[in-house]
Amino acid sequence: MPRINELPHRDVQRTDTLGLCTFVKYDPMAPRAKTPVMVGRYVVHRKPLHGSVHTLYMIMDGADIARTQISYPSEGDCASALSARQNVRRIAGAAIGKAKRAKKGWQANPMSIKEAA
Repeated sequence: MPRINELPHRDVQRTDTLGLCTFVKYDPMAPRAKTPVMVGRYVVHRKPLHGSVHTLYMIMDGADIARTQISYPSEGDCASALSARQNVRRIAGAAIGKAKRAKKGWQANPMSIKEAA
């Protein structure tokens, strides 16, 4: 059984990780990215919040905003935001259609023959 120090991967320098004692200075005045990003097949706009280290992520449904959140959205977040928005649109459309078909005034509850006599 090889010893831990004799393994071949011990000599390879890793460049994709940060050391434990790494210090990163945050410059609040540095410009941050505002460009949209693709999360899977969904478009997410990002907007840096003024005076904060946070970024507002806006999940887009065409030209409309489906949901906003501070944390970076996953594909599941985007899918649930768009399906919730479609459900709201469908319910609102049905309510508007029902309101247009509803009768107004005396036509809403017509009198029967017995009531008229």
